Amino acid sequence: MIPVGAKAESRLTVAQDDTAQAWGSGSLPVLATPRMILMIEATAVDCLAPFMEEGRTSVGTLVDVAHVSASPVGSEVVCAVEVTEVDRARVRFRVSVTDAAGEVGTGFHERFVVSAEKFMAKANAKSP
Repeated sequence: MIPVGAKAESRLTVAQDDTAQAWGSGSLPVLATPRMILMIEATAVDCLAPFMEEGRTSVGTLVDVAHVSASPVGSEVVCAVEVTEVDRARVRFRVSVTDAAGEVGTGFHERFVVSAEKFMAKANAKSP
């Protein structure tokens, strides 16, 4: 059972490969929004990992995040996620990304716990 209040944290020192320039989401050498979202999803996956039964995994279904401040190359960003709601297979997280100057991103993320085998069978059924 996934407990409300479960938390996880991750850190990233922004490198050139993490920038909007590198990801194609902008032209400036600052943390790319899609890279920040990847960090949020990966941290949420790590948060749930101890609670996953054999054959189960989680898939992202919703990201509702505001990217409110830029983080230049060399800055360290910290991503924190906390489970705020568990409704059967749906897990909702409050997410926060900060750097030394303060808030970088804030919002919510949702994941569903699924059977990996059933999920992949359904996905593979779409293949031509």
